[in-house]
This record gives sequence, structure tokens and C-alpha cells, in this order.
Amino acid sequence: MKQEAGFTLIEMLVALALTSMIAVAGSTLLVGTVRASDRLGKTTSSVNEIDLAHTLMRDDFANAVMLAGEARRPSSDTSQAFIAFVRDGWNHPVPDETRSNLLAVEYAYKNGTLTRRAWLRPDPVAQTLHVDRVLATGLSRLSARYFNGREWLPEWQSDAALPAAIEITLEYSDKDALTELFVMGGGG
Repeated sequence: MKQEAGFTLIEMLVALALTSMIAVAGSTLLVGTVRASDRLGKTTSSVNEIDLAHTLMRDDFANAVMLAGEARRPSSDTSQAFIAFVRDGWNHPVPDETRSNLLAVEYAYKNGTLTRRAWLRPDPVAQTLHVDRVLATGLSRLSARYFNGREWLPEWQSDAALPAAIEITLEYSDKDALTELFVMGGGG
């Protein structure tokens, strides 16, 4: 009697079990990779957001100036600003010698969002166009304190001189906190 070539039922079941284990391991690895990629994308986005906020605040605070001997808060009816000032050193992308390089800037915190508002003139009125830029979202708290050259103050009076420095703490919903210290004035 001649044996026929082929696989037994046991051999087929073992091969099927091995293939299933490899498929499960591969899909688990794929799901883990996709999740890690999503986390990396979110982390990268958060780092970019923080970097942009830091760069804008550093440049704005370093170029803050006094006008006519007093710090003035830009007028804005909807503002929740914790600091507002006029900054120098802004260059227009299209050179225009008739335009000043002074602009009014304020930083506001509302509903977990840090926003920078800028006007293209140092003395805006209610109708002056402005640009809002969201710098940070997902904040559970923002605190600021101001150094007047002698001591740290919890609030800055806009009718006083510019503070020498400002310390801003951003507390995120995931319990992470970032504290940054900026020197005011001095031209960057």
C-alpha cells in the first residue's frame, strides 16, 4: 500500500494555532505602534505650542516700552488681560516707512486658554483691528506675578511703571506645570 502525501489533522491544527498566535502578536504590535504614534503627535504638538508661546512672550516682554512716562493698557471691552503693554521692535513683513514699529499687546487667560492679542498701533481704540493668537489650551490655571525691582507682587497696576520681570505659571489639566520668568524691557 502506498502512502499518500499530505498533512494530518493534528499538523493542520498546530499550523493554524501558530499562525493565529503570530497574527495576534502582529496586530497587538501594530495597535501599540499606532497608539505610540498618536501620543508622539500630541506631545509634539504640545511642545510646539509651548515653544511658540515662549518665543512670543520672550520677544514681547523684552521689547516692552513706556510711552509718555506711563504704562498703558490697550482698550478692549472683552479683555481678561493679566498684562498689557506697548512693545517696540516689530518689523512689518512688507517694508513701510510710514508705519510705526510699535504695537499694543496684551495677554489674557480665559476658559483654560492663553491668548495673545496684538494691535498694529500703540494706541488702539475700540474699532482698531486686532489679531488674536491662541498660545496654550487645556490649562486648568494660569498665575502671574510681577517683580517691581524690590519684591514680587501678585498684580501689576497698569498705571505704574513696567515691572522689571514677570513670572508666569501655566498649569495644565494633566497636572503638569510650566513656570517661566521673563525680563521686561531691554530690547531682547
